[in-house]
Amino acid sequence: MSDTVQEAHTGPYSGRGRKRKYGPYNTAKAPTGAELDAQPHQGEEADRYSLFTPQQIADETRNVRLDLSFGADVMKIRDQAEMIISCMRVIIETTRKTGLGSIRQRIEARREADSLRRVMARFNGKCPHGDRYKPKHLR
Repeated sequence: MSDTVQEAHTGPYSGRGRKRKYGPYNTAKAPTGAELDAQPHQGEEADRYSLFTPQQIADETRNVRLDLSFGADVMKIRDQAEMIISCMRVIIETTRKTGLGSIRQRIEARREADSLRRVMARFNGKCPHGDRYKPKHLR
């Protein structure tokens, strides 16, 4: 028996195709929400022991440009202003969460503002930058 090669197990417990639940930490990607929530550090320590690399911080906190339309309809202008006000309220509440650390506050505030940018682009009948709609013949 020592000269024969054993065949791979083919049953349900063969081990092939199974993925590990937890793998090594990949620094090329931004940390997931679960990884950020599991971080034990609060406040300034959260900034000192951040899971984000400096390049990721720069990418996640770049500027957001809003496109307001002052077209023919006054109601559209009011709706856009209300969207901006409600988004700014969310951003203000995010910046009051001091336990997150300043890096996460900035990243979450930027994500909210980017969400507003995308909604306002769709509201004004435009395609948000980074989105591609399917051509009409493929819908």
